[in-house]
Amino acid sequence: MKRLIQILITLCLFPFCSFATGQAGDILIFKGDTLSLFSNPLEQYLDSKSERIFNGKKLEWTSTACYRGYRATWEVSNDSLFLIKVQKGCYSETPEYFDLKSEFGSERVFAHWFTGKTLAPKGKQIHYVHSGYDSFYEKELVLTFTSGLLSAQIEYDNSKSYKSIFTENQDSLQTFIYTNINWDKIPDLKEESIKVFVTIQSSETLKPDSIQIIRGSENELINEEAIRVIELLPEWNVYYRKGKVYRMKWTIPIMFNEEKRKKYAR
Repeated sequence: MKRLIQILITLCLFPFCSFATGQAGDILIFKGDTLSLFSNPLEQYLDSKSERIFNGKKLEWTSTACYRGYRATWEVSNDSLFLIKVQKGCYSETPEYFDLKSEFGSERVFAHWFTGKTLAPKGKQIHYVHSGYDSFYEKELVLTFTSGLLSAQIEYDNSKSYKSIFTENQDSLQTFIYTNINWDKIPDLKEESIKVFVTIQSSETLKPDSIQIIRGSENELINEEAIRVIELLPEWNVYYRKGKVYRMKWTIPIMFNEEKRKKYAR
């Protein structure tokens, strides 16, 4: 895993830092279900080698969603973790597979090298994050292994998460903000356009909290109006991860100009 992280950091040194992409997970067969696995137990095996060589082939990224260069399939059987397939790359209509027997001497390999936790998302996706394995799901199955043996398991319920119309439909957020601004308090801006950036944070209730201006106007009346309008929001997202409230921040830009006044002032 350390070597995989080093690769990601190296790639990030390039101008577009494109590793901020959702990664294709491994595959886990557990109690008859086939799940995505947002963990890569093979990395601990690869870390024990001097180079990222597998089957005599150097593993390299094949796409921005497959930096590790492979997609492994795992199965938990009799409380033991087995490696049963390793695909070359992550996406292909006609996938090719590495020869496990050549690498390990067996076509079904007990993952004795792996100690750690794995995460398998279940149910609907609650929130997509365009980076690594950071997206949220209704449920999260966490399995803990010690030298390849299953030592603990827990399934977290995140189904109390809630998606607000204001994040599902950006037009509704814009309409709410600009129709609720008290434009009578805003001086004539003539040709000027002032943008105020407000941060908010999701909480355990539908009302957002920690409302703050991170870049505002020299005119405090405008800043106060931006805060007031955001405080009026009747609802916002609520997120749960690993069964607990997960607080996430957003930045909302609010534009004050005569064009907005003309369009939205009541």
